[in-house]
Amino acid sequence: MPVFAVGIPKPGLAAAASAGITFLDNNECRYGGAGRKPPGDRSARQKGWCDMARWMLIVGAVLVVVLIVGTILAFALATAKKQRAGQDPTTLVRVTRVVAIVWAGFAAIGAVIALLTALLAPGVAITMPIREFWPQLPDTVTLDVDTARRVSGGFTEATLTLEELDPTARVLWALSQALAWGIPGFVAVFVAIACSRLLVGAAFAPVVAKMAVTTGAVIMLGGIAAQVMGDIAGTIASMQFFGARSGSWSGDFPGIDNAFDAWFPSPTVLVTFPFWPIAVGLAFAVLGAILRYGSRLQNDVKGLV
Repeated sequence: MPVFAVGIPKPGLAAAASAGITFLDNNECRYGGAGRKPPGDRSARQKGWCDMARWMLIVGAVLVVVLIVGTILAFALATAKKQRAGQDPTTLVRVTRVVAIVWAGFAAIGAVIALLTALLAPGVAITMPIREFWPQLPDTVTLDVDTARRVSGGFTEATLTLEELDPTARVLWALSQALAWGIPGFVAVFVAIACSRLLVGAAFAPVVAKMAVTTGAVIMLGGIAAQVMGDIAGTIASMQFFGARSGSWSGDFPGIDNAFDAWFPSPTVLVTFPFWPIAVGLAFAVLGAILRYGSRLQNDVKGLV
């Protein structure tokens, strides 16, 4: 799905600016993408938040790379050691537990960073739905394309960094981003608990079965909530930023009757209901039932011995 990326100028808007077109928007939402100079009255505190958000993103990216590389090396070393020494699979289980604990901690930190950045930073990077849009060029402009040619379709969403976003949209977007980090972290906690029980010979312990059901509920409810809240926040932002109330332009553009329709997207409402969290949640519920059944069988076997 095509997306307007921050820092990629839309040719229609650039042409509008050079032609003297003026957009008058009654709302207070402003675009804070690349190339936009910060306003002169921006306080030092706002600049500090921008720098902090930038450094948090850099640190997060570095941690992701380190975690992925470390996981690959850990599994590779554990597998090689097992093949050389003929050891039991407990080494792999221990490595998996360590990786799960590290990932759970990393996910918790990422959730907190995502929440605070979306709530406190002056600019919020948010994805918004728009009506299918493709910038229209004047008849005097020719675009030479040697390979693929557009037949139909256009952009249906835009990812922009916005300032002075509606507080409701900001809060909903922050919660959706925090949930997107927290759900994988909760799965990692379940993996760590299961590995710990397996190492002590209690793979069918009741706590594992309860944790599997709880994890399924978290994935089901959290996944749906994250998607719906993110879509609602994007819709509010779309209405606030793209919902221009009035405007004017000067100059003639051959083949273009309305510069706004040709160069400025229109907002739309889009809230989707995801079904994958339900499927994954039911799968974990079934896993919990299997673990409870295994626990009963294990107790029956102990009673017969």
